[in-house]
Amino acid sequence: MKAIVGLSCWVLGALQGVILILVPVMMAQGQLTAWMIAIPLSLGTFIFFVGSGYWGKWLDRSVANKRPLAGILTLILFGFTLSQLSFLALLESRQLTGISLIIGLCFSRVLHGMFCSGVIPTAQLWLSQEDQRGEKLVWVTISTNIGRLTAPLLTFLPLDIEYFSLWFVAAMTVLAFVLSCLMLVKSPTTKDAESLLVTNHIPLDASAHQNMKLIGSTVIVTAFLITLFSSQLQFSLGPLLSNGLMTAAQASAMVAELLLSASVSALVSLFFLYKLLIRSTPLFLVFITVSFFIGTILFVLQIQLMLSVMLISSALAMAPAWYTAVAMRSTDNQKAQASASISQGHTLGNAFGALLAGLLLAWDSNYLFPGFVILMLLIVLGWSRLYQQSIRLNNAVVNLPRQSVIE
Repeated sequence: MKAIVGLSCWVLGALQGVILILVPVMMAQGQLTAWMIAIPLSLGTFIFFVGSGYWGKWLDRSVANKRPLAGILTLILFGFTLSQLSFLALLESRQLTGISLIIGLCFSRVLHGMFCSGVIPTAQLWLSQEDQRGEKLVWVTISTNIGRLTAPLLTFLPLDIEYFSLWFVAAMTVLAFVLSCLMLVKSPTTKDAESLLVTNHIPLDASAHQNMKLIGSTVIVTAFLITLFSSQLQFSLGPLLSNGLMTAAQASAMVAELLLSASVSALVSLFFLYKLLIRSTPLFLVFITVSFFIGTILFVLQIQLMLSVMLISSALAMAPAWYTAVAMRSTDNQKAQASASISQGHTLGNAFGALLAGLLLAWDSNYLFPGFVILMLLIVLGWSRLYQQSIRLNNAVVNLPRQSVIE
């Protein structure tokens, strides 16, 4: 199932990048303005936010009832495939333009948000088995980032097919769906659900349960701040570079280079540094904090932008695997809900980051840089507080024989 989970996360990341790249093409074909094409895209994001919460609750109930996760993932991939094929059908028909096309795309994006919002919670729930440090959860981030990295590569292939990249991603989704069906047919048991239930149930006192709730809220706020910072940074790069001595074309090319470097830096960190550093949580936190601090200061001073973006992306890519593992480890029967809540925090950050950057740039771009410093301090404070809460929870564990939840 690990391969299917990885492929599903790759599809999620690749589709996000491909759609953003093809926005100008869709605008020209459908005779749409930028704000008109933003309507279905924003609607999909909103449905994703709402859907994550429902998937989290349903997944936890399904695991409690010993339903196989392979069956749930098959359902998610089926809906995900339908949403992509409907999206492609609307674009390839070339019959709809203007408001008619917007209505059709809204329907497709509703399907997208309903089903793709279940990919991350399902993947993280399955990978969280016996994962104390997030060494397995990191593969969710790796797969998604590889998808985002390959999106522009698909677009620039020398093929005379306008929506080839969308067709390719849809084909990979169909492949993941077929593989999950085969896996479900070959292993129609509840073994994976049972393995998730065989967790170590440790009696805790009231203060420890309260601390578990604090961990959840701290993680969600930190996840929101991280994606708010990242989204605001990515959106502001182009306008900031355009305000300098660069032409629009030069600024666009520079942004592409910076984002590509950021993706490569994030992947290198996730592949090699994470497993090495996470063996010692204090060392891990010191490393990502120092990288984040230096990168932010360089960006605020507007020097060494390439190094700045690489350091920031390296730190912000590794942090989610750690705090997701902490949040999921702090609860016995709400692991999927914890994962879904973190996804919602990330989604909100992405939704408001570009909006906040746009408002600050329109008002006074000088206010943008103090905002980055404030966000940096809040994020580091969140990491520190979360580490302290996790230490208190570990110290509160009652020294009694461990019992299986299945008992």
